[in-house]
Amino acid sequence: MAAAMTVALAFPLHAEEPAQSLSGNFLPEVIASSAPHREALEKLLRGRRGLPPWIRAIASRPKYIALASKSVAVDGKEMQLFSACEAGRCAESRLQALFSADGKRVTVYIRDTRQGHLVFGDPTPAERLAGDF
Repeated sequence: MAAAMTVALAFPLHAEEPAQSLSGNFLPEVIASSAPHREALEKLLRGRRGLPPWIRAIASRPKYIALASKSVAVDGKEMQLFSACEAGRCAESRLQALFSADGKRVTVYIRDTRQGHLVFGDPTPAERLAGDF
């Protein structure tokens, strides 16, 4: 009986995994490890004209500089904000991607000196304010 109690305490039946923090993550790793994030981003950017080449290849070839994500509150919901820029051209070409906590919804903001300011994903007014564009 004591052994069964010890096993039950050591391995609870309904143990929940701790929630992953929305801060401190890097876009290349999240895209590689999370199907919802990868699929949402690929779907949003697929077929878009005028994207800088590094953004067109963002999911398949992570040749960019990525900063750690930040958790931001938008309309009372926690969301994940990623920032990235083209290596060697950070001042000229950068991106922010705002994901829902589950990774299934994304809005993307691009500022590029050649392509201009682009917004994808139909962000709400509150989502537009979440980034620093």
